[in-house]
Amino acid sequence: MATSEYAEQVYNQAVEIQNPNPNPHPVPVNPTVTAPRRKYKKWSKEITALVAIMITAIILVFLSLLTQVTISNQNRQLQDLQDRSLVISMENDNLSQEVQELSQYSRIMEIAETMGLEMNEANVRNVMR
Repeated sequence: MATSEYAEQVYNQAVEIQNPNPNPHPVPVNPTVTAPRRKYKKWSKEITALVAIMITAIILVFLSLLTQVTISNQNRQLQDLQDRSLVISMENDNLSQEVQELSQYSRIMEIAETMGLEMNEANVRNVMR
């Protein structure tokens, strides 16, 4: 006859055959959550060259503007100096004309006579250049 122990053993074997794994989805003891990694696109050589050309073009535009501003300032300073030179030249011409008027022989003789000076023709020499 079969004993109760034998029956229990046969029963356990039958249960194991029907459920080979009692927990079909085992839970990990220490679950770790990992964030999905972002995939970065690598720059191609064409994009790098295009960016370099654009940066160079922008720098050249700024340098061109800076050069134009500098040239414009220099031209303005030159015009100011030419205007000042013209004014000084006109003043020199006016002063030269005034010197000519004040050094006329007749005027000098009048001033000499009013101060009591006389002309001595013997002491006068004419110098020709």
